[in-house]
Amino acid sequence: MDLSKKSHPKHSRSEELFFEPEDIRWATPEIVAKYRAERLKCNIIIDLGCGIGFQTFAFAQTCQKVYAIEIDKRKIENAQKNAEVLGLKNIEFIHGDMLDPAIIKKVKKADIVFCDPERLPEEERRSVGSIIPGVDKILAAYGKITSKIAIEFPPQIKEILFDCEKEYLSLDGALNRLTLYFHGLKEAERSAIILSKVSKEEKIVSERIVNNPKAKLIEHENKEKPNTYLYEVDSAVVKADLLAELGVKTGCFLFSRGKATFFTSDKRIKNTFFKKMLEVVATVPFNEKDILTSLQKNECGKVVIRYSVDPQDYWKERKNYESKLKGNKMAYLFQFGLKAVIGEEI
Repeated sequence: MDLSKKSHPKHSRSEELFFEPEDIRWATPEIVAKYRAERLKCNIIIDLGCGIGFQTFAFAQTCQKVYAIEIDKRKIENAQKNAEVLGLKNIEFIHGDMLDPAIIKKVKKADIVFCDPERLPEEERRSVGSIIPGVDKILAAYGKITSKIAIEFPPQIKEILFDCEKEYLSLDGALNRLTLYFHGLKEAERSAIILSKVSKEEKIVSERIVNNPKAKLIEHENKEKPNTYLYEVDSAVVKADLLAELGVKTGCFLFSRGKATFFTSDKRIKNTFFKKMLEVVATVPFNEKDILTSLQKNECGKVVIRYSVDPQDYWKERKNYESKLKGNKMAYLFQFGLKAVIGEEI
């Protein structure tokens, strides 16, 4: 049973499209699809593992011709229906195994190949070996057609030994995609890009940062007391190992890295790669008495705990602070070493 006529944030016209619940889990968000379609703009593109077609439809708007290959008959049939709904006529859908020589013969001419390989949904930890088909097989099969190949990859995988650009993409503050760009598509060793929507016109805002071998990471000398401002770094930058580059770009110091990574500065800096910007209002010894005194002094009423605490105890600990506060400000409470740092979002 399809879920057409059901609205979903991954596509602006999802209520008109055909898909099932499991399809949406893997479908590319429209904003991401549009960004990649612009980067991979060409005359003829092959979309391997097209699924229900969200990425395919974006390619169809930037490329002259799209070959869309999918082994799952139900998915490709829905993709065809969806293309008709969207009025896209420059897509040739091909049902079959992307590595089948007979399928490859049908698409022997193309400028770029994009592949979204299958991942095992039940796998807890992603690994290179779980990608179906393997990257080497994709490169071997389609490298004879073009050297310009891009492959979507699980962003959680740590060791990627292929000679390619590794582009980590963040959508609205959360790590969303990793794309590997090979040969002629490679523009850097590592890159990070931030995508977000603004205004009702669905305008897409993006910013990109790439690796620079000359960039040096400068760490803050005091690991317990930040400067005037504290910035939480977007995870795409952390995953792409571009902290040094971001430090050079912003003039900030690395203050702390762990589950979340923070930069600090005395000058207020605005940058898209900072997912949260805070003004430090107090740094005190980490004990309840000093913390409460500072929270009360700064007229705080709500406290977001950002230090490590058992999830089962989070609200108990938070309410313990808030029950003793009467202000109307929201505070963010951190622990760095033996110090408590209180910040207010700006």
